[in-house]
Amino acid sequence: MQGFVELYSERRAPPFIGYNLDYRDAKAVILGVPYDSGSTYVSGCRLAPPTIREVSHNLETFDPLFGVDATELPIADIGDVQEILSPNRMIEVTSRIAGELAGMGKVPVAIGGDHSITIGLIRGLGEVRRNLSLIIFDAHLDLRDEYPSGERISHATVVRRLRESSCVDRLLIVGVRGVSREEVEIAMRDDAIDAVYAWASLRELEDALSTISGPCYVSVDVDVLDPSIAPGVSCPEPGGFSYTQLRQLLLRALEADVIGLDVVEVNPLLDVNNLTSYVAARLLMSSLLKLVPRKP
Repeated sequence: MQGFVELYSERRAPPFIGYNLDYRDAKAVILGVPYDSGSTYVSGCRLAPPTIREVSHNLETFDPLFGVDATELPIADIGDVQEILSPNRMIEVTSRIAGELAGMGKVPVAIGGDHSITIGLIRGLGEVRRNLSLIIFDAHLDLRDEYPSGERISHATVVRRLRESSCVDRLLIVGVRGVSREEVEIAMRDDAIDAVYAWASLRELEDALSTISGPCYVSVDVDVLDPSIAPGVSCPEPGGFSYTQLRQLLLRALEADVIGLDVVEVNPLLDVNNLTSYVAARLLMSSLLKLVPRKP
């Protein structure tokens, strides 16, 4: 009998760096979510999962920092969620797949898609684990209640919706620099939300990450990077992290008890020579090396 994972995922591109393990035998499971109905400016993030997979086959997979070839990791790539336009349906499907994978003891690793895909993934994980902490690398606070007017599920409202989730205890947003006054005031009033701005020192950033304990989900909105490094995003903000800075912080974040991970907001339609997709693929591969122990 097919599970929900098999019913609602399909192969559209070669698997990320060639991962072909059966998901039942994997420690972590990659899932593409080609959804961008939550984008409020320029759509195109739905094209990122196959693009990131395609460019991943041009990466050198041995990492001298870890002394491991990433292709040796027990990881599966189950393909993409079937294309969905409705935000509520997207949340339902991603929630059920994430919940099924977590119930099997797997770590879901999602390639978006716009940032609103995180809502469904957290909802599914929350059925299995409670008292979650979220580490979100993002240029924006994403704390609007509606954006645009009347839309409660978009990439500009994702943290607001996550804060309303009963399974989320704490949110740490790192790399912030593009905000509204209302969002700053909300973050300052809410003891469960900590925002660390992009101009903070490396020591301050690492100290903030060290306060996270318990089960944790990590979400990487690629616009946290400076646009000179990642031009292919829908909402670029100058003054972002370098690749090396983000990689260092991301590896620090992954020292927590991480139960899920996503990389979101790459927009191939706005990219230059697939640079942003390459950067996202490299960040994802580095994350997997930290997150998943090599097969014995």
